[in-house]
Amino acid sequence: MAGKGSAAGKLIKYGPIAAAAAQKFGPVVWEQVKNQREPAEKFVQSKVARGNQRKKALAHASTVIDGSVLQVFHANTAHWVVFSGDDPIAVHPPTTASFDELLDRADLANRVRPREHAVTIRVPKPRRRQSASGGATAWSPREEPGPGTHTGSSPVAPGKGQVVRGEVSRAQEPETPEGHSS
Repeated sequence: MAGKGSAAGKLIKYGPIAAAAAQKFGPVVWEQVKNQREPAEKFVQSKVARGNQRKKALAHASTVIDGSVLQVFHANTAHWVVFSGDDPIAVHPPTTASFDELLDRADLANRVRPREHAVTIRVPKPRRRQSASGGATAWSPREEPGPGTHTGSSPVAPGKGQVVRGEVSRAQEPETPEGHSS
């Protein structure tokens, strides 16, 4: 509790000095923060406005006959020229420059074709069996018969038509009617 009196005393002592400094330097600090924030906001807004032009160009190229895309630079900006065969048909993002100006000295061998059937292989998660209590349990293999004698009602008892290791004993096979052989 000794700290409360000390903090209150410092607030009374230095409070007016801090308030005067905030009045004097507050507008200057605000202008500095605002000026540093504006270029970052412009950059983010330009990225959002342009969107993903490569994806748009590839989507456009996939809708035309023998479509392909080539990246070119004009005025320090990347542009994607969409081709149908060997003829340029569109530019993403749009520009006022002509196709001849954009493709001057461009290597047309670097064109990219959109993947027609981009297959993503998805593997389903293994399902767990539900136990009687409702919780998931791991799969357990069938138990083998233990050594020793078994009762007739035991599920692993040999004989009397019981299933042992996935095989049916001879006593459980259906009998054929008399006079008919199989």
